[in-house]
Amino acid sequence: MPVSAQDTTKTYRIAINKTSYPYHFVNKQNNPDGMMVELWQLWAKKQGVKVEFVPLNWQQTLKQVQDGRVDIHAGLSQNSFRAEMFDFSSAFFRQSRHLFLHRSIAHIRDITQLTPYAVGVVAGSSHEKSIKAKYPNLTLRIFSDRHTLYNAALKNEILIIAGVDKLSKNFSDYDLLNKKYPAFARISYQVSDYGAAVTKSKKPLLNFIQQGLDRISAEEKSALEIKWLGVDKSDNVLILSYFNNQMPFSDTSAAGNAQGFFIELWQMWAKYSGLEVEFVVADPNQLNQLSQDSADIHIASLSNEKDKVNRALGPVIYSIDYSLFLSDKIDKASHISEIRNKNIGVVSTPDFVKDINKHVFNANIIYFDDYPSLFAAIVLGELDIIAGQSDVIEHYLLQNQLQSTYFHFPGYRFKRDVHAALNKTNFELEQLIVEGFDEIPLANLIALEKKWNLDTSSGFFKSQLSQLELTEQEASWVKAHPVVKFGITKNWLPIEFVDKYGEFKGTNPDLFQLITQRLNLKIDYVAYNKFEDLYQALLEGEVDVIGSVMATETRKQQVLFTESYWSMPWVIVHPRELGKQLNLENFEGEALAITKGYYLVSVIRKKFPLITLRLVDNSEEGLLAVQKGMVDGFIDSLSSGTELLKKESLVSLGMSVLDEVDRSGNHLAINQSLPVLATILNKSVLTLSDVESQRIYEKWFDISIETGLDKNVVLRVAAQIGVLIVIIIIIIMVWNRRLYLEIKSRRKLEKQMKYMATHDDLTGLANRVLLKDRLNTAITFHRRQKLLISVLFIDLDGFKNINDNYGHDVGDELLIEVASRLKGCVRESDTVVRFGGDEFVLLLTGLHNQDEAAYVADKVLKLIQQPIKLSSKVTANIGCSIGIAMYPDDGESDNDLLKVADSLMYEVKAAGKNHYIFNRKTSAIS
Repeated sequence: MPVSAQDTTKTYRIAINKTSYPYHFVNKQNNPDGMMVELWQLWAKKQGVKVEFVPLNWQQTLKQVQDGRVDIHAGLSQNSFRAEMFDFSSAFFRQSRHLFLHRSIAHIRDITQLTPYAVGVVAGSSHEKSIKAKYPNLTLRIFSDRHTLYNAALKNEILIIAGVDKLSKNFSDYDLLNKKYPAFARISYQVSDYGAAVTKSKKPLLNFIQQGLDRISAEEKSALEIKWLGVDKSDNVLILSYFNNQMPFSDTSAAGNAQGFFIELWQMWAKYSGLEVEFVVADPNQLNQLSQDSADIHIASLSNEKDKVNRALGPVIYSIDYSLFLSDKIDKASHISEIRNKNIGVVSTPDFVKDINKHVFNANIIYFDDYPSLFAAIVLGELDIIAGQSDVIEHYLLQNQLQSTYFHFPGYRFKRDVHAALNKTNFELEQLIVEGFDEIPLANLIALEKKWNLDTSSGFFKSQLSQLELTEQEASWVKAHPVVKFGITKNWLPIEFVDKYGEFKGTNPDLFQLITQRLNLKIDYVAYNKFEDLYQALLEGEVDVIGSVMATETRKQQVLFTESYWSMPWVIVHPRELGKQLNLENFEGEALAITKGYYLVSVIRKKFPLITLRLVDNSEEGLLAVQKGMVDGFIDSLSSGTELLKKESLVSLGMSVLDEVDRSGNHLAINQSLPVLATILNKSVLTLSDVESQRIYEKWFDISIETGLDKNVVLRVAAQIGVLIVIIIIIIMVWNRRLYLEIKSRRKLEKQMKYMATHDDLTGLANRVLLKDRLNTAITFHRRQKLLISVLFIDLDGFKNINDNYGHDVGDELLIEVASRLKGCVRESDTVVRFGGDEFVLLLTGLHNQDEAAYVADKVLKLIQQPIKLSSKVTANIGCSIGIAMYPDDGESDNDLLKVADSLMYEVKAAGKNHYIFNRKTSAIS
């Protein structure tokens, strides 16, 4: 119909819904907005007419178009019910309708199982009648508009929302709503056409509308859909390109199908995004020219994240490890700097090559276009070293049966982020990608990683399990400050030091890595010669954080502190002839060395004024002062003192633990100008487990020593070379004897160290570290044997009164007696633990039923209730409250069992104390 058949001077009134984001809605400025609003503005321009948008609630849009008060409905789904009221234009696109499920019922995938719940729908929407028609057994709850429906969902008044595509982003609490109703929990129930509508009997108007819509080009329509939806819904298919010959990440099968980890990862993304995807093989030379005519996304771009010129670079999707694989013909190297003048084959990767050249001396880099051509050169024996993606190289080594010819070099690792490279014309696509991956449950991503054996190599998703959830302010800080400066001292072994290769090592760097990994922060180390200089650098802001600092009252005024991440006793390294197990009183009138800046300096000067303190710069200087007789001993932490004895062959030196001073609490100290960083780091410190700390402890405090010479070998050599050399051999044997005594002494120290790490100082009972180790071992055994384990969590009733009224010494004596009585209640195969303070735990193994645990609990109650006579002529009358957890009914991990037992113990406290309960069956004994 020609344009003149309609009045071009007329202003056409178009009904829009106030809340149908992103199709048509009213924005924050109270103006009409959305994809369909822009489409109708374009339509008006094509037809040379004016339009006026009429914002209404959904029912009003239908009613006012039907009775002719408004000319056109901006857009709605077509169905048989509406076909009786309206005539429709041709479809703009196909629209999916979903039921969005609350997280609590996200496991339901069959709509027929939703009958116990009400479905929230907007009055007059297509959902109201289509759901009734298809699923008559579902209960509907009607709401006046979409935002009212959303508010009811946030209050948990309903658990199911009927909607299209996605939840409306212009809802004020969209983020909270999206968390409660994630896209992965939605169930699609219908697909229908989406178009404009006019009331019946207005065919000329409909033809006029269609005429204008036909004048809108496919490119114009696509641009609108991409802007508002992130994807062209005309076909709803995205083209994804990938690299060939890069298994296990991506490749093409013999049947011509895309395969690999990245392929399945993006298929998972498409599923949760409600999209269809097709895969094509990428031409590496055309990745920077992604265009409308090629692919929408390249799924594994390794472009430099900081490349501001490449606007096609999208979000980080994964992270890949790069490594070196050395030929078995190369002499073993303990550090990468020892690899020299070798032929290194690499698939062209500029950043990686730059890093190799920085570490390898005179490397001859040979470039290859792909891994098949690289391995062709390897087969010909042209390469000494293979450099590249670790998992890809291991795949090709196995495929070419070269796994015994080249070995992975553990002393080098390079990580690169994998991005999605985007079509430059589609800027909304980046947000669509981010949202899609956010919707995928982490468990699904980890399972896929495990399927392709990437969980122990790259482990990108697995590592996210330990990452902490941050507040919006904390997350913004981390994003703005991804690198944090940590200060360390150069020669404080084994706490922190710089090794001969210039690398930062020790317990603190290991712990710093654990702490920052959970926050996705990177570390930049700054090293200082003396602790004094290090602490001053923290005050002046040259570094952000330092470790192993005691939180004294003075320092609390100067810097910010986290909670302690572990504590360490102080020791004196001294000549053996002075005696064993000495304390500070034994050194009154003598001189002791101690490192400058230690808080213990002021403590000793105040409590032991007769001791002369000589301040040294570091541990090495303190030990030298002892060796030269300038001082009678050197004070340091247990870990550092142990390292000194391990490092030096000094049979004449011994070590005593200082029980009379508080243990050194190891805190992170943070510059005062960084309160957000302090809060973030403290969150991470609090998540450190005993197992993680113990692993680092054992790594750095192992003081085992190999013997120097074997006695039998010495005698055999003596017989062969004759009497003239016997004198030399005797000298060697005397030295060997001295070495044997030293080894014996140090093995004793090693045994003492391990005992101190796993036992309580006061009672000699196992501590919580040993408890967790034995509990985990027991769980593994009992799972196979189908036997029960019982964990009794015991808290003393009345202990605090004794401790407060008679002092800590009497309290300690009481705890020692309680420990003794508890040991008398169990078998040798069971474990008695001092968990902390006046809390104890009994670990009972090899049980056949719950009654056996109840029997032990009865004995404990009766024994603890008996009066306890203490040396200070005090008679203590106490009791105890016991919570009992049973494996496997109450949990299958150490944490679960301890939490249940602890919780039950508090229930006993609240119910009157001095009895015990199980989780499912309460048994009380007065």
